[in-house]
Amino acid sequence: MPQSPPKIYTAAQMREREQAAVAAGTSFLQLMENAGQAAAADLLRRLPMPGRALLVCGKGNNGGDALVIARVLQQHGWQADIVLLLGTTLSDLAEANHQRLQGLGSIRFLPVEVLPAALEQGYSLIIDGIFGTGFSGSLPPEATESCRLLNRAAGYKVALDIPTGLNGDTGEAAADTFRANLTYAFAALKPAHAGPAARQWCGEIVCLDIGID
Repeated sequence: MPQSPPKIYTAAQMREREQAAVAAGTSFLQLMENAGQAAAADLLRRLPMPGRALLVCGKGNNGGDALVIARVLQQHGWQADIVLLLGTTLSDLAEANHQRLQGLGSIRFLPVEVLPAALEQGYSLIIDGIFGTGFSGSLPPEATESCRLLNRAAGYKVALDIPTGLNGDTGEAAADTFRANLTYAFAALKPAHAGPAARQWCGEIVCLDIGID
């Protein structure tokens, strides 16, 4: 039986489907856990030998997804360095996962000021969790500079849901949009994943089931 093509949801449609899943009995926190666990499981299959990972996180739920991944990676022997790029005041869901990382020995929180020096040390894996599908317009200066640094760095680059700087609905790319080797689309593709910008910014695109129809 042929496999059905992936669904394509706009950002607004995705929010509606998330609300429907919560109304049906799950929670937003569980959906974030599902997303992070699914992405981490695929990464661990691709990169079975533990290494050093850098996770650059925004203050919203895209950053929260990255924090879940950091927790799973450290459970499998990875060193996970985390930069909270836009400050330490996080969304409620991201903060819940921030708290779960406290006291874990192979998790380090690095100030954004040391990002250039940290990248010089080298990472086998770089994860972009700065902005997700709700992004539009221009990147703030700190995100522009960080994406510029990340794009120049060596390492396997992964974007969560959509590369930072890429509008998930229109495919419009901001200056210094993150260039991913691999993009995890959660629950459904977004219009930009199917558009002409996809190969340039997203690299390989993998759609992950996180419990949303």
